[in-house]
Amino acid sequence: MPGRCELATRRSAGDDSLRRCVSASLRRAAASWVAVLGVGVAAAGCTQLDNALASIPFLSFLRESPAFDPYEAPRPAPEGALPFETPVGEVLPPLAPADAALAAFGARVANPVARDDAVLARGKVLYERYCSVCHGASGKGNGPIVGPGKFPFAPDLTVPATVGRSDGYLYGIMRVGRGLMPPYGERLSHRERWYVVHYLRALQVAGTGTGAGTGTGRGMGAGMGAGAGAPARPRGMERRGR
Repeated sequence: MPGRCELATRRSAGDDSLRRCVSASLRRAAASWVAVLGVGVAAAGCTQLDNALASIPFLSFLRESPAFDPYEAPRPAPEGALPFETPVGEVLPPLAPADAALAAFGARVANPVARDDAVLARGKVLYERYCSVCHGASGKGNGPIVGPGKFPFAPDLTVPATVGRSDGYLYGIMRVGRGLMPPYGERLSHRERWYVVHYLRALQVAGTGTGAGTGTGRGMGAGMGAGAGAPARPRGMERRGR
């Protein structure tokens, strides 16, 4: 197909028509190159342009988010408010899984939870969930995982030595464990341990026919096989569990 200049040449034999056609084509090509160059310059200058616009307060609202960062502007507590729980959960002082540390802890800590039917019911649920597999439903140390070919030993929690333990000692051994017993601090919350202590006291009353006190006996180790009335340890276990 003939171009515009060729058509123009055919229609007019004069040189002026040819020159005008060529000049128009050059102008169009130059305009295209200028447009491409302009786009390239604009793209390269986006940062400078953006910075220039950001210097105008009205246009810079997206540079700084109006939202508060964490803890940047916390809402103050009402006047007279008292904290009752930390935002990260319970934070208790360290406690060593040793008899002396548990006895000292039990001597200075009392059960802060009042005993009632709801507490005993909750303690029963937790005991059956976490404790009965070893200690048995009645606390006699005859749980389903204890026996030949299974876990070798679980203490009878109704013997006098364990009955004489303080509530704090029983709480502490649930929290950090000791000997063969693993810690349950990550499974039972602060209050839930006290619920289990209450239920354990009820099991001790049912198992011994006497009131379960909060004395300071030799420790749960005595109630874990070393005291009177405790079941004999399997052979080879005499020197373990401490």
